[in-house]
Amino acid sequence: MATKPANAKQRKWMADIANFINEVGLGGLYGPEYEGRTDFQLHHVLGRSAKHNKISIGHEFIIPVPFELHDVSSNNPLNVTHYKNAFVNKFGEQCGIFQILYSCMAQCGYEVPSGEVYRAIMDTGK
Repeated sequence: MATKPANAKQRKWMADIANFINEVGLGGLYGPEYEGRTDFQLHHVLGRSAKHNKISIGHEFIIPVPFELHDVSSNNPLNVTHYKNAFVNKFGEQCGIFQILYSCMAQCGYEVPSGEVYRAIMDTGK
């Protein structure tokens, strides 16, 4: 299936995630060893065209992941791209990371995805 391009609202969500992490760093999501770090890549947890219960979530279910834990060229043993189970065992389910990100961004005044999309993402259990 072809990848569905992000619309303007989804592109803003991705830009807002990047701005938020550049302001606060990755420590709140990945622990003190990532405090102050802002080198990350955006990870589409289930892929850009993912749906759950007929709700499109692919461009919303995104988490910022430290570079070495996402980039395909990295062989880090916790890389989510290559070793998802090890990543989840260390940092928790990706929907849990998303939940923290979503909540913090909402508290800081960022526009976040709708409640319907949020509930669909939480329901994935991924």
